[in-house]
Amino acid sequence: MDQSKGRTGERLQWEAGNLALTWLQLHLRPGMHTLETGCGQSTLACLQADCIHEVITPSADEIASIQRAAVQRGLDLSLVRFHHGLSQDILPHLKGHEDLDVAIIDGGHGFPLPGVDWLYMAPRLKVGGKMLIDDVDLWTGKILLDVLRREPGWRVNKILHGRTAIVTKMAPFVVRDWRQQPTVVARSWLPQAWRKFTISVQMLVDPMEVTATSDRSSFPR
Repeated sequence: MDQSKGRTGERLQWEAGNLALTWLQLHLRPGMHTLETGCGQSTLACLQADCIHEVITPSADEIASIQRAAVQRGLDLSLVRFHHGLSQDILPHLKGHEDLDVAIIDGGHGFPLPGVDWLYMAPRLKVGGKMLIDDVDLWTGKILLDVLRREPGWRVNKILHGRTAIVTKMAPFVVRDWRQQPTVVARSWLPQAWRKFTISVQMLVDPMEVTATSDRSSFPR
């Protein structure tokens, strides 16, 4: 985790790794529409590039620290809109800011928050737009990355430092049934096959017990 000092000397914690910040500096252009869950040096990178940026964070201290750092660097704070709150509460009701060029998922990392951020940010990202998913070395980030590796309409371009995934949206966003999601199908067939096998064996051994168990499970508790 990178650190930098604000004007008052306090230590500011940054979420994104150096390669992710380098990627942003190389690919962001003035006027691009960007959205970020979390707040840190990536926020400053979007401001440095004169992007029209939206930030969602539950930390008022993070917002204040970034605002001080932006003033110190002479960045235009009129280009950014800060949303103080939890992304799962704000994203469903966020108005405007469609056709995103870049979306950054680096907010809460507890289950299922990265997936929730993706669900609400993916429809806003334009086809051909890039999504950065930070902390894919955490299990919750890895779940999302594993799904997107095989999900129709998405392409995983690269993983930076084993931590930040760069993903391209290749087609309009669609919420798919699990049967249309290759990763879910691949991870589910064995447990489903095992369940069916064990039930078949139990039916041969004691069919009355299997029927009774099924009947009991159908009653509400």
